[in-house]
Amino acid sequence: MLQAVGTKLVIQRIARQEQTTGGIIISNQQEQNPRACILSKGTDVKIAVEPGDTVIVSWPNTLQVRDDYYIVDETGVYAKETTDAN
Repeated sequence: MLQAVGTKLVIQRIARQEQTTGGIIISNQQEQNPRACILSKGTDVKIAVEPGDTVIVSWPNTLQVRDDYYIVDETGVYAKETTDAN
C-alpha cells in the first residue's frame, strides 16, 4: 500500500462500465473515466475528502505508479461524488 504525503492523494482509477441489453457488464479500461477512488491522503490535504471517497480528477495531472494506481495533488481533484439528491 502507498501512503500519500503532503498535499498528495493516492487514487485508483474506476473503470468505465457499460451494460449490454442482455445484462452483460463490459469494463473498458482504455477510455479515460474521470472517476477515481481515494486510497490514502497526505497530512496536508485541505480539501474535504477521505479514503474511500469517489472523486473526479484531471488525469493529465496524475502520476501513474502501478497498474491503476496514481498520485495526484489535491488541486487535481475537481469534485467529490456524494449521495445527496440536492
